[in-house]
Amino acid sequence: MIVKDSEETSHIPKGLVLLMATVCGFTVANVYLNQTLLVSMSSTFHVSAASIGIIATLSQIGYALGNLLLVPLGDIFERKKLILVLLFAICIVLTLNALSINTTWMMVTSLALGIVTVVPQIIVPLAANIASDNNRGKVLGNVAIGLVCGILGARLVSGFIDVHFGWRVVYWTAAVATLLIIFLVYAYFPKSKGTNTTNYKYLLMSLGPLFIKERILQKACLSQGMMFASFSAFWTTLVFLLHTQPYSYGSDMAGIIGLVGIAGAFATPIIGRLIDIKGAKFATLLCTSISLLAFIGLVWRGYWLPGLILGALLITIGTQANQVACQFSIFQLGEEKRSRLNGLYMVSTFLGGSLGSYAGLLAWSKWQWHGVCAIAILMITISFCSSIQKKIPKRTIGNLMNKKGSNV
Repeated sequence: MIVKDSEETSHIPKGLVLLMATVCGFTVANVYLNQTLLVSMSSTFHVSAASIGIIATLSQIGYALGNLLLVPLGDIFERKKLILVLLFAICIVLTLNALSINTTWMMVTSLALGIVTVVPQIIVPLAANIASDNNRGKVLGNVAIGLVCGILGARLVSGFIDVHFGWRVVYWTAAVATLLIIFLVYAYFPKSKGTNTTNYKYLLMSLGPLFIKERILQKACLSQGMMFASFSAFWTTLVFLLHTQPYSYGSDMAGIIGLVGIAGAFATPIIGRLIDIKGAKFATLLCTSISLLAFIGLVWRGYWLPGLILGALLITIGTQANQVACQFSIFQLGEEKRSRLNGLYMVSTFLGGSLGSYAGLLAWSKWQWHGVCAIAILMITISFCSSIQKKIPKRTIGNLMNKKGSNV
């Protein structure tokens, strides 16, 4: 089956949407596997926990680079073939991660893993293109379930495997899972032909002008970039919080809390339907408010386990639902450039994530948990302000002046 980008369908098979969500979840998990393994890795390589934290940051920087350099290819190449090539590359890099002998090796392979693990951001525009206008928000919300489950499920699975078998087995397991995903994609994914015939060089050269031209894209990038920064600050430092008093838990507890956060994934289809009814801006303001309230509560309740779990749930809901709202907004700008729009959007999102990981670790090293919450609140406030900012079009200004003139 070949699906043309210009073709709109009234119905997407539920099985295909479920498979897309599953592939997104399994592949995006690779970026987050290391976050619950940092303490174990620091013991293996005999470095401080703060020093090993750069590995988590490099994974997200690599993901941002992959979105910039590889995701736009979805506008000119057949997406199924592109996805399969990247999945094979993921298998190779995961194997190299498992064989790491020092931190330098681990840093290089973590960066490389982030670069090739951009499969979800090729799938999302594909899902948007084959959805109809009246159910696009719902479809994106359902696919986003897989993304959230992958992000948080990675912490659960990697934490459990790390405690019982060691951190290297985590990467071997992920490599085997990716091989299974390759067979599913080959058998069931539809083929898709892009409408853009521009070569790769000019495709990349068009990214800058596209970002400058589209104000909606700029606002979406800032909004989700800051939201994801706060999200990363929370999850990157959570494992360190749980190793301190009054908790004194292992890496597996971070995974268990991540499992609770997965419940937040099932809010994304609700937000998707809300977007279809009330609009993306309303949904964005709602999502940022939820995350802001969660971090304010964690300032006082972060050292109380029920409060920490509730905060993790609300942060996940706010961040991932906001991603759906922002993607809905940018996908309205034109289907022939959706891969590039999504690539630019995800670059800013994961640059924000890498900033959040670094800032969170820095805040933890200086001010512990309260410092992490303070930096996250600042980031969400920036996101909220970018969402409510409204620029009056020149035509509107002119109309106002004419009205004033008529009243004189």
